[in-house]
Amino acid sequence: MKKVLLVLAVIFIGTAVKAQTNDSIPEVEEIDIKETVYKYVGRTVKDTAVVYKPTTSFQVRFGFVNMAKDNQFANSDFGYLRSTGFEFGVVQRRPFSKESNLLGIKYGLTLSYNSVAATDNRVFVLDGNQTVLQTSPQNLRKAHTFFRNSYINIPIALDFDFSTKEYNSANRKFITKDRINFGLGGYVAYNINSKQFVSYKDENGYKITEKQHGKWNVNDFDYGLMAYVGKGDIKLYGKYGLAPVFKNNAQDQKYWTLGIQIELGN
Repeated sequence: MKKVLLVLAVIFIGTAVKAQTNDSIPEVEEIDIKETVYKYVGRTVKDTAVVYKPTTSFQVRFGFVNMAKDNQFANSDFGYLRSTGFEFGVVQRRPFSKESNLLGIKYGLTLSYNSVAATDNRVFVLDGNQTVLQTSPQNLRKAHTFFRNSYINIPIALDFDFSTKEYNSANRKFITKDRINFGLGGYVAYNINSKQFVSYKDENGYKITEKQHGKWNVNDFDYGLMAYVGKGDIKLYGKYGLAPVFKNNAQDQKYWTLGIQIELGN
């Protein structure tokens, strides 16, 4: 009888231990290792992939401005070094592809000042419906006598950029390698102000400065061609106007510009 009870006790204890063991170990969900690794690698590649997006920058241009007479650049009526231009505004570059930065379009909105200083002690005067240069009766101060037009500009260019960008895993950031960048395009501009500054000394030696406001028969619109080339944020640029500066003049006078272009905030 004791043997029977012992056998029953062993069977009962074994069954209880087995049940407890089965209850304490949760079921393990099967995981597709290949799929998990694939998702991780895919996410990593996406986070570090180079993607080119539109960029906006503040642009500043300054240099020399002059007027070509009947498309002739030599023997200008204005001092080459005393005639200057300044332009600033906001531009945006939009690449044609997210995978390549080689080709894009650049456009913006800028404000420009074109100041030309006449040679041989001359100033602009109105002669009927024409604006012509005339010798001044005063002894002009060359550095302070000039004619200025102000324009609102819309530049647009086809932009070629050979710069590259890559992900640096050590620093965990993208690094840009600047290479040559150039653009070809044009602009359209609207004249918002025209004035002439005339400065001289009177018979008592006092410095007199006159600020002469007026339309001066200036064309409301200007348009032309432009180009730039450089590396990084600094470039050489040039512009050539296709519209005469003044209306009804016997000879067409058109702006041309050569200078430095700086872009900040790319």
